[in-house]
Amino acid sequence: MNSTQVSYFRLGAYLDAGLFKYLFFMIVVLIYMIILCANLFLIVLICVNRSLHEPMYFFLCSLFVNELYGSTGLFPLLLVQILSDVHTVSAPFCFLQIFCVYSYVCIEFLSLAVISYDRYVAICHPLHYNSRMTVKKITMLIALTWLTSFLLVAGTTSLSSSLQLCGNLITNVLCNNYSIVKLACYDTRVNNIYGLFITAFIVCAPLILIFYTYMRILKVCFCGSKQTRQKAVSTCTPHLASLLNFSFGIGFEVVQSRFNMKNVPSLLPVFFSLYLLTCQPLVNPLMYGLKMSKILDVCKKRRVMINSTHGSYFTLGAYMETGLLKYLFFLIILTLYVLIICANLFLIVLICMNRSLHEPMYIFLCSLFVNELYGSTGLFPLLLVQILSDVHTVSAPFCFLQIFCLYSYGGVEFLTLAIMSYDRYLAICYPLQYNTRMTTNKISMLTALIWLYPFFINAVIVFGLTFPLQLCGNIINKVYCDNYYVVKLACSDTTLNNVFGLSHMFTVIFGLIVLIIYTYIRILHVCFCGSKQTRQKAVSTCTPHLASLLNFSCGCFFEIIQSRFNLYNLPNMLRVFLSLYWLTSQPLVNPLLYGLQMSKIRMVCKSLFFRGTQ
Repeated sequence: MNSTQVSYFRLGAYLDAGLFKYLFFMIVVLIYMIILCANLFLIVLICVNRSLHEPMYFFLCSLFVNELYGSTGLFPLLLVQILSDVHTVSAPFCFLQIFCVYSYVCIEFLSLAVISYDRYVAICHPLHYNSRMTVKKITMLIALTWLTSFLLVAGTTSLSSSLQLCGNLITNVLCNNYSIVKLACYDTRVNNIYGLFITAFIVCAPLILIFYTYMRILKVCFCGSKQTRQKAVSTCTPHLASLLNFSFGIGFEVVQSRFNMKNVPSLLPVFFSLYLLTCQPLVNPLMYGLKMSKILDVCKKRRVMINSTHGSYFTLGAYMETGLLKYLFFLIILTLYVLIICANLFLIVLICMNRSLHEPMYIFLCSLFVNELYGSTGLFPLLLVQILSDVHTVSAPFCFLQIFCLYSYGGVEFLTLAIMSYDRYLAICYPLQYNTRMTTNKISMLTALIWLYPFFINAVIVFGLTFPLQLCGNIINKVYCDNYYVVKLACSDTTLNNVFGLSHMFTVIFGLIVLIIYTYIRILHVCFCGSKQTRQKAVSTCTPHLASLLNFSCGCFFEIIQSRFNLYNLPNMLRVFLSLYWLTSQPLVNPLLYGLQMSKIRMVCKSLFFRGTQ
């Protein structure tokens, strides 16, 4: 970069919300999860149903993928910034967000233009529709929509990134190309000309096409039969509503970017800038899901199919008849659950209340302890109810909810341990650069990633892939609900579930294992070559983490062994123990490991408990 170019930008539209920032964070997370689930549901629905393998639905599928792409370009950074006290973003990441957001807008506009052309051909030339809308043409139009947008926006971003800037303040909640161009020290004529060219190509040309197609559709509707009008209304209404909504969004964005809005309430410009990127991804699934008759019909059929094949409950077949001993087991499990809650909650409060523990490692530990509470709450309440019950059944919706909770707990646990190993690697191998590398923004971003990715991926697995399966039974041979056992009950093809599971295992999980191994190889190398003080620091902070990692790995290994292989020759109690180990051992062991072994936590505990005796 040139000397006048900045290394980071400040986002100046964020307000000091105090404790309300946590409420805003939860609202934005909820919106993001709804967007992900709704769009992903419709993508999967279109992909797995042959009756929806028509040109219009392929274009809609492309539109929903773009909603996911645009949302992911906005929400992760937005969530990090809401929790952060310093609202800065690195220059490369800022330009990456500009590229994502602007290409999302271009793809959206071109997709809506292509859909309007598709409706024009279907309504005005119904007899030639199949010969005109061939597979080759559909593929070409979708590819053209995405590639053209990427190429044009890449040009915009490269022109802006090469500018010499006289400031770094962006008065917005997200990175904006127009705001950066305004910061330029010298002539921006090339940027302006290129911007006008893109506006003409991406906005004016599609608008002319849309206007022309709808004029022709209206003419056919007025001259055609009642059936033609009904077809036009049912398929064109959602598209027109989406187009108008998107146009309003662009209008709001232009108004708040180009005009002086200092006299209006500070929340209004924020609303204008976010409307474009949040309203479309939220509204489109609702409009197309509720208004398109064919999608509605498929959803109804799926619901009927699920009701007829799932039944309303599952039977948990691993429970034994224990007689009066069930009250003893109930008390033991209840004691374990209370211990887990007290120990983890104590350490969470301890870290939050003591400023000396407000360091990256302890913030990641706090996230780990919150996850132990989350995972335990996904298991123990149902376990306690089932121990006392004579009939070991659980409703289907609650069963799938438990699967989601337990699998997302496992995902958060593994990601947290991987991030903590990376944190220890930086602290031991690069101690002088640790504070510059582990900034507040980076910690917030990593913590958000730890939670959002497992929630998203497990929502796809449980509600997108497992829930729609047709089942030929309802007996799960475990003491809690398990995804693998539900998939084994399926009558329908489970190839998609298996391929997705294997892909996830060999990309994300294998990648995290490689990261952990690499960091510990580097740490060991520094320990052998470094001073005695470096070795002591490594031992004191890495021993609990390694012990926790090995314990969790053993638990996962036990779970895989007893799930995938025939262990019916083993005693039932041993099989139950193996299946529960990974869910009960970690929440119990982690507070002890980190509470007793981490010297800083031990010192804070001593000062807390023995303050009165000194």
